[in-house]
Amino acid sequence: MGRKNNLDKFHDVLFKDFDEMEHLLPVEQQQLKRYRAAFNMSLENPSTTDVKIRDFLMSEFGISEAQAYRDIGNIRVLLGNMQNSGKEWVRYLVNETLKEAIDKCRTAKKWKEVIMAAATLAKFNMLDKETAEQLPWEEIKPQDIEPTSDPTGIIKVKKLENKEAVIQKLKDKYLNDIEDIGYEDIKEDGH
Repeated sequence: MGRKNNLDKFHDVLFKDFDEMEHLLPVEQQQLKRYRAAFNMSLENPSTTDVKIRDFLMSEFGISEAQAYRDIGNIRVLLGNMQNSGKEWVRYLVNETLKEAIDKCRTAKKWKEVIMAAATLAKFNMLDKETAEQLPWEEIKPQDIEPTSDPTGIIKVKKLENKEAVIQKLKDKYLNDIEDIGYEDIKEDGH
């Protein structure tokens, strides 16, 4: 069974009880256990590196390094990259921390700190940069292409008036540089 078919099968049962997975082979059940363990490890700490997950899978399940990396790749296909969601979590934390700082400074009437925290919040969220102009996607029209078997409409070719004279001129020019050598039969032993 191909990788895609296995991943489709795993996608349907990834978080179900093992009692509901009797249709899976024992090897597939072991794979699923590894996927769950690696996913939970990533979920607990989204900044966990692939190397740490690899080492965990190798030590915990006794698999090879190559298999551990294949499992990590399959987990990314099934569940996405947790490190990207980790970045979003950090962004959220920074935003919330800055908002709390603004509230505390406002309560303490520390206006200079409020302004600094608000400026930091604005800069962090890139509010100091102008938003890019939206492209008018609805106005973009695909180019009309009409298939043809006649290349003269596409490529501008000058018609030669005297083809034979041009051919003879080129032969005269380059024929003197060509050295004619005889044919030599090569035997199987290389000589």
